[in-house]
Amino acid sequence: MTPQPLEQLFDSMFHGKYRFIEFMELKPEQHRVRVSWKGRTIYKPTGVLKAFHRFLNHYVLDHLQVDETVSFAYRRGTTLLQAVEPHAHSRAFFQTDLERFFDSITTDHIRTALETSDIPVEDLGQHLGHILELLTIDGKLPIGYSTSPILSNACLLGFDSRLKSQSRDRGWVYTRYADDIILSAADRESLADAVAVVEDCLSSELGDGFALNPTKSKLTTIGRKVKLLGRVIVPTGVIVIDREVRNRIESYLHFYITDQSKLARIFREDREEEWEDGLQSLSGLISYVHVADVAYLDKLRAKFGATVIDSFLHRSAK
Repeated sequence: MTPQPLEQLFDSMFHGKYRFIEFMELKPEQHRVRVSWKGRTIYKPTGVLKAFHRFLNHYVLDHLQVDETVSFAYRRGTTLLQAVEPHAHSRAFFQTDLERFFDSITTDHIRTALETSDIPVEDLGQHLGHILELLTIDGKLPIGYSTSPILSNACLLGFDSRLKSQSRDRGWVYTRYADDIILSAADRESLADAVAVVEDCLSSELGDGFALNPTKSKLTTIGRKVKLLGRVIVPTGVIVIDREVRNRIESYLHFYITDQSKLARIFREDREEEWEDGLQSLSGLISYVHVADVAYLDKLRAKFGATVIDSFLHRSAK
């Protein structure tokens, strides 16, 4: 795509519905509502700010670099299964997650991601300060903005690359799904320094603002139930669907049929996903069932209707 001025791109998207001057003069603090939910602060943008976020997603953020070989969240067409499959034949597993994930990503991290990516906006540097104001709150990445998920992946690009390289040298397998980090290896002993390696990669690439969650850090081995992102790896290397995931699929399908507004709230509040992304995630789950457990897929068809289930399979195949 040939680089164009931001104003020209803006006009080509909105065709007069909004003026570029409105975009440049918008005060984001006047266009968001703060909501507390389960101990977290979520920000809901107004319709205008949502529209401007869609514009930034399409013409700016969609061009940010992401390491697609290890990072599988917040990308259209990817599923949880893809973050688990590379570990299927390992024997030992280290799992952890990042504390206060979005809150640890700062304006400086975002600026670096934008400045080092090949974004086809001719005058991005002239507008970067204002764009950063529209993407952040109090200098941090907020929960609730549609722009935040893709930014989180892009800001962790250097971390992903460093940990992938370190893992290759040690014979580990590494994948990440949002703030969930998974390392696996042939034996437990080789993962003994996993915490130190991950923390060193975080510090080297992102500074001292990131920390692992000690309550979520664990080392497990084949021979007991190994659960990764809701999937269970059995000793034969087969990945099966955990009961908790089955319950989630059936709950989502129930509300999809009976109360879509409630399902939309669940996507936003539980998964930090907007409607279309939430449906895409559900499609990915059903597609995985189609591959992994045909008998369970038949049960879903009987319970919720073949038309509903097949529509999600069709969506996933697009």
